Amino acid sequence: MRDVTLAIAGSGGDGVITAGDFIVQAAAQKGLHAFMLKSYGPQIRGGESSARIRIADRPIYSQGDYVDFLVVFSWKDFNRFLDEIELRKGAVVLYDEADSTPREEFPIADELEVEYIAVPFKKMAAEEIKVPLTKNMVALGVIAELLHLPLEAIKEAVMKKFGKRKPEAAQVNLQAIDLGKAWVNEHLPDGTQVVLEAEGSGEPKLVMTGDDAVAFGAIHAGVKVFAGYPITPASPILEFLSKWLPHFGGAVVQTEDEIAAVTYAIGASWAGKQAMTASSGPGIALKQEAFGLAGMAEIPLVVVNVQRVGPSTGIPSKSEQADLFQAVGGTHGDVPRVVLAPSDVEDNFQVAVEAFYIAEKYQIPVIILTDQFLGERSETVEPEVLFARKRVISRQLAKPSDLGDYKRYKITDTGVSPMAVPGMAGGQHVISGLEHHEDGRPTSSGTLHQTMSEKRARKLPLIAEESGFVRVYGDEDAELAVIAWGSSKGAVREAIERAREEGIKVKAIVPQLIYPVPEKALDAALKGVKRAVVVELSFGAQFYRYLRAYYDGLPKDTYSYARSGANPLLVSEVFDTIKEHAAALGSLQEA
Repeated sequence: MRDVTLAIAGSGGDGVITAGDFIVQAAAQKGLHAFMLKSYGPQIRGGESSARIRIADRPIYSQGDYVDFLVVFSWKDFNRFLDEIELRKGAVVLYDEADSTPREEFPIADELEVEYIAVPFKKMAAEEIKVPLTKNMVALGVIAELLHLPLEAIKEAVMKKFGKRKPEAAQVNLQAIDLGKAWVNEHLPDGTQVVLEAEGSGEPKLVMTGDDAVAFGAIHAGVKVFAGYPITPASPILEFLSKWLPHFGGAVVQTEDEIAAVTYAIGASWAGKQAMTASSGPGIALKQEAFGLAGMAEIPLVVVNVQRVGPSTGIPSKSEQADLFQAVGGTHGDVPRVVLAPSDVEDNFQVAVEAFYIAEKYQIPVIILTDQFLGERSETVEPEVLFARKRVISRQLAKPSDLGDYKRYKITDTGVSPMAVPGMAGGQHVISGLEHHEDGRPTSSGTLHQTMSEKRARKLPLIAEESGFVRVYGDEDAELAVIAWGSSKGAVREAIERAREEGIKVKAIVPQLIYPVPEKALDAALKGVKRAVVVELSFGAQFYRYLRAYYDGLPKDTYSYARSGANPLLVSEVFDTIKEHAAALGSLQEA
């Protein structure tokens, strides 16, 4: 097989995610494409966890529909993932022989005809390595030998993680890997029916999570201040920047709450520093009033929302695309804002760069709408692709000719006014959340409110015409289109590839700029399209309803495929939707 998906399931502390990380790192080192989705329960400590890893010799965009190779440390924990880990017929299942669950109670249908193999993971780690916690490394050796994964590359990944800081731990882990390999050679000399036959390019790739990519992109864009408060699944952004931003002359502050984080970032931006904050749905809700302040005061600001399942606390460790209305219409009043949506890990980096470009150029708050599926997954990325976009800009500061009789909110054709920062001689002005005159003095005039509302809104059409924010994949002249946004792109892109292989002409349209609507770019992408379906992970079909409300260019025959989140979209369900609409389009044309 040249495209293999494997999964590991166990308890927190079993090292499930660590083992998955090493596999992905090894695949990347050999130039293979890899993708890992981690899943875990809502418990603060312990609980169940799983790692789902897909490896191929061609680009992959989703987690895959079916699992070919499964490792189970605990059947009790695996039961929690039954709706996430669906096995392919003929899959290989390795399970720890120490688990007392009888074979007849294994939660896998007989008709799948899986190959069961009992392996003494726990026993080997405890009795031969003398370190029970190394059972994940024993499993790693078994997996690598059976699937023909690059074992030496896996060992290099282990040394990179432990070698300098914990050399003794590194050696113990390497011994455990070798023990797993030796067990296979002794007990399974003929291997199994699932083997990875893909050959990598030999050119190493980077491995990044989406959260790390958006943080790295912010550094590339010049962020100097990040203020945040821990929340799942956005905390990795805070952690990454805490480690790396000081090396680039920046500062990171963990504030006492969400409101303090966003107001800290606003204050830093007003003082002349590019600033960002990040959170998830509940935290973003708390930031809304301050977000309105940034809009009224025309202060550049970047806010990252790593969406999770809602409403309320919801499912903190799962993904959903249901914060769109919050992003577009949150906070009171008519607040100009920009909403951007990356669709893969590389996009997270690039969209972060674009967010600062827009925020600084237009003096406007920008929301980056990512989600848990995109933020916490790991992908291999091409280094040169990351830096394909280089639009980094400095804000329009006041010139000497603007100062003296300085008007912070001077009426201009673009809606953008020269911005003074503290310490600029002659740049004194009033700044607040109140409606204001051009110099910032408060006003209660309805006429002036209309004038200033027009000024602030004047930026939006210019932003909508910025280039490069609508991606098109597939047949350019197709009459059937799938419209998607954010992390749904992966399943959609693979589904249209499958459809085209079966002779169906279809294309995918994926806007990165959600608000304001990039009308001209969407018009061009939809040219000739007679039927469209909007695909999303939102029970309320928010993206479909948003496009219906804000964009007049949809085909008359535009439909919605929407469901709630928690589990990412499958390629098969999108493919079935494409076939359904292709058949309907064909019937209409024949009629």
